[in-house]
Amino acid sequence: VRRCPSVSRMTPRFVLDENVVICAQKGTDIYERPSSVCIDLVSRIIQVCHPMYVDDTLWDCYNDQLNRSYQHPQFGPYIMVALRNALSIADKLNGLGTTAPPFQGEETIPQGSQDDTYLVRIAVETGAILVTADEALRSDLRECGLMEAHDLTVVSPEDALNLI
Repeated sequence: VRRCPSVSRMTPRFVLDENVVICAQKGTDIYERPSSVCIDLVSRIIQVCHPMYVDDTLWDCYNDQLNRSYQHPQFGPYIMVALRNALSIADKLNGLGTTAPPFQGEETIPQGSQDDTYLVRIAVETGAILVTADEALRSDLRECGLMEAHDLTVVSPEDALNLI
């Protein structure tokens, strides 16, 4: 097992919504336009040794989505290979073998974003930054008060890239 250099408490930790991973794999943005933002984000998180958090539910989503025909036009099935390789680096990809528990107030997540509750659970449980290309989810979490109640940070892939 390789080790990342010591990670300080100030080092950003991330939960990546599956839409970020899919966009990275395809080399597009959420609107299917060519974009390197998501692949740059995932690559830099792995290269710079920022911790990522998943649970079994999110990992299964990654696998289900990325084992489809999504492939980056230049790098092929790069993202799933990179994420699987990250498993061999101590403290790089954390949370497999667990399911993030429910948290107080999760019922206030608006109906349109309830399908993403598992992502919010991981971010609340770990204190990691939730990165999503889903503007509606970012807006819903701002408006329902969960970000303040749980000191939750939710950002776009572009904003996350600026944190590294």
